[in-house]
Amino acid sequence: MSLLSSTEALSLSALSLACLGVVANTFQGDGEPVIASLAFSGLAFAASYSMIRWLGPVFMNAGLKGRDMSKLKKTEIPESLGAVCALIYLLTIIVFIPFPFYKDIVAATSGGGNKDISLSEDHQISGRSLHRFPHSKLATYLSAALSLQSVVILGIGDDLFDIRWRHKFFIPAFASIPVLIVYFVDYGVTNVVVPMQLEPYLGQMVDLGWLYYAYMAAIAIFCPNSINILAGINGIEVSQSIVIGFLLLLNDLLSLYAAPSSPNPHPATDPHYFSIYLLLPFLGVSLALWQHNWYPAKVFVGDTYCYFAGMVFAIQDAAATLYTSDP
Repeated sequence: MSLLSSTEALSLSALSLACLGVVANTFQGDGEPVIASLAFSGLAFAASYSMIRWLGPVFMNAGLKGRDMSKLKKTEIPESLGAVCALIYLLTIIVFIPFPFYKDIVAATSGGGNKDISLSEDHQISGRSLHRFPHSKLATYLSAALSLQSVVILGIGDDLFDIRWRHKFFIPAFASIPVLIVYFVDYGVTNVVVPMQLEPYLGQMVDLGWLYYAYMAAIAIFCPNSINILAGINGIEVSQSIVIGFLLLLNDLLSLYAAPSSPNPHPATDPHYFSIYLLLPFLGVSLALWQHNWYPAKVFVGDTYCYFAGMVFAIQDAAATLYTSDP
């Protein structure tokens, strides 16, 4: 399975070239981050599909292999190939960083896309004359990437050393710390809405304080383990992740479609864009892995993919709250 067929090679090459062309065309006007994210997702799919094929024998030689108990003939196949998809996903969202901020970096900054426009003295500052850059958005994006990197590293360690359940159960909570820190610094809201039935007793909102952060860490623990708990059937981990990812993406698209159109979009639209930036590449790498993990499985995904997939959903939920315009 290490070689791609001629049809697969041509199809993946055509997809990659088309996606590169789309990415190149997004460097116009204010930029098109959603279109760029979709193109990067296609590149991530092509890279994941190819790398899974090429690295399968390498993983086998390294001892990362297992017997497929779902087949009558218990053949050995490569294991932990989900780590390949996770690493490609991380590289994709890192390379994608300039695109959501293209307008802020180039189109709306003096010295960039409008460098010939003279600014009044009221707008002058020492050095380059810049508009207000959305640092909180960048911090949120980077903290999400750091949390995902942390959980991937811990997942790879689990695949290599087979960490016991009582120890690895709390691993995602430690990986969520970067997002929680940014949430505390930039947002810090720990109030929750009370159900209408309890409002006469508790009021409309309750401040949970530090328990709110414990709750968010608990979500980070729950999501990866909820993906991993169904492991054992060919394709089940990746399939449920794809279904959840598509449903979350559908929710974002419906929310953006229902948002009132205006020259200045409502700040609530920004978290949905952030969610799309995380979900599209995730679906790209997951679909490539699903092609190889569906019955009869040619590879196993390993614990790294379960940690990684669950953490994408947890981060998408927690960090999207922060991805709003600066006050």
